[in-house]
Amino acid sequence: MAIGLVLASTLLAATFGVATTIPEHILFRQRTLFNLLELDSLSAVQPLDYETHDGLTIRAWYLPAVPGKPTIVYFAGREGDLVRKPRHLYELAENGYGLLLAGYRGYGGNPGRPREGNMYRDAAAMLDQAEQAGLARDGFVLYGYSMGSGIATNAAAQIQPRALILEAPMTSFPEAGRQQVARVPNWVVRTKFDNVARLAELKVPVLIVAGEQDPVTPARFATMLASVNDQFATAVIVPAANHVNIIRLGGRQAVASFMEQFDESGILASLSALGEQANDIADSLLPAADD
Repeated sequence: MAIGLVLASTLLAATFGVATTIPEHILFRQRTLFNLLELDSLSAVQPLDYETHDGLTIRAWYLPAVPGKPTIVYFAGREGDLVRKPRHLYELAENGYGLLLAGYRGYGGNPGRPREGNMYRDAAAMLDQAEQAGLARDGFVLYGYSMGSGIATNAAAQIQPRALILEAPMTSFPEAGRQQVARVPNWVVRTKFDNVARLAELKVPVLIVAGEQDPVTPARFATMLASVNDQFATAVIVPAANHVNIIRLGGRQAVASFMEQFDESGILASLSALGEQANDIADSLLPAADD
């Protein structure tokens, strides 16, 4: 009987261990394992290697901002696509905004295995080291897509950046999981990505862009997130859009318009031009030093 109890306990523990990893396996199984950007010789992005709390070196990528424009920090979805999905952010970078593409552990040739807590700590380390390196002199605007919304929102609650943009965000990972498997109990899911709790702590402008026909993270997630911080958050629901074409069907314009409020480069250029004009006027009125 004792042996039977031991075997039963071992089987139960093994079953519980497997059950609690199934949602995470689904979440991370489609991740990009090789570094796409290393294959793109035409890309102007530069590598940024940062150190994690547990001694790993993770590679991220960046494009520097022009003076007066903030740096957009992109946290990818579960596939870790840093090339195709954020194409609209490359367009903004062409207009002078900085762009920092967050590298995840276990993705893109980076060491380690993705876990929620470590991904939070990695994001904090990346932002801190990027700031110390002077890569965001005009501040950060954090941007999270799908799974990346959980990392971006948590990071925003820690550092209070200039703004936060969420595309196709989840309210939480357990709630998103129930969209696919309706009866998944919360105790089975170790990963939380609790955006509702974190978003309520923010005191910076927040743009939430969602697809009206998104079956993965429905539009009601966006409206719910906006409602928990109605002083700072705005939800834009893109008609007919699903989980992957929000930007193409109207989200691009919403993001670009939102970013305009943080563009100080035009003001700086105007002040510089006024300064040069004032110098020219002064030179014309004052006698030359040799007279």
